[in-house]
Amino acid sequence: MKISAALIAWCEAETIDLCLKSLKGHADEVVISDTGSFDGTVGKAREWLDRLDLPGEVFSVTIRGLGQARRAAIEKCTHPWIQLVDANIVLTEALKKELRQSAEGGRPGMVRSLNLMGDYEHYFTSLPFHAHHNVLFPRDAIRWRDDFDYPLPVSGRILLNNWAVSLSRVRPAWRYWLRGEPFKPETGREWRTPENRQLQWQFSGGHHPSLLEYVEAEEGLTLEDVKRIAPTWFLDLLQRYAAPLKESHRQGLPEVIREEQRNPRYKLVYEGGEIVGRWPEL
Repeated sequence: MKISAALIAWCEAETIDLCLKSLKGHADEVVISDTGSFDGTVGKAREWLDRLDLPGEVFSVTIRGLGQARRAAIEKCTHPWIQLVDANIVLTEALKKELRQSAEGGRPGMVRSLNLMGDYEHYFTSLPFHAHHNVLFPRDAIRWRDDFDYPLPVSGRILLNNWAVSLSRVRPAWRYWLRGEPFKPETGREWRTPENRQLQWQFSGGHHPSLLEYVEAEEGLTLEDVKRIAPTWFLDLLQRYAAPLKESHRQGLPEVIREEQRNPRYKLVYEGGEIVGRWPEL
């Protein structure tokens, strides 16, 4: 049973190689829909597809909704089973095996993901795991509703036991700030907060072609401004919500994350038991 991985990406140049490495030996094809990256993500994705000898392609789209971006990737997939993957997701070995077994058994699957934060040794205490998302579908069963980020649930779907790793909070601070994803414990719904710039831009109409242009117009901030103010904002979040991984988390980490722990590209800096920065950025 062949599986196409349908990816969406936006400014993931720092970590997209980890996602693609985890797909090696699992996905029979990787199709990446890039939604306007300006950090070299497209070139980096093509480089790693070649280096890993992964069949597939990378293309750019000018659309706002995450659901539309996923649909664009799915349309270019050629295999009977589709696995939806965000470019910040890393699959564990156990999950890949379970996904393959689920597809071979004809069962759509739902997956949750462990939320790392800041580096590869800490997790996001307010939301340790993202909720289960429908990610594995038989191609001919996929149906959409225009305002949904994922395809509609398919009958017979199962909750998979194993989890993926999310790097949504292991990114450059400017990128995290620009997406505007602060978590509000009092509401419990990070994605729908007014501060979510991605969401506000998505539904603002056609006045601003890109999220960056939207932020500049609405808040008067250039990318250089964002890069200057984001580190302090991110450090505050790290101090409030980042905690060392539990042993139960560590046991299931994929090899690509273990390699990052041995040779980290990001590392939280402690002083007197308190997080005071993130190397090399803060």
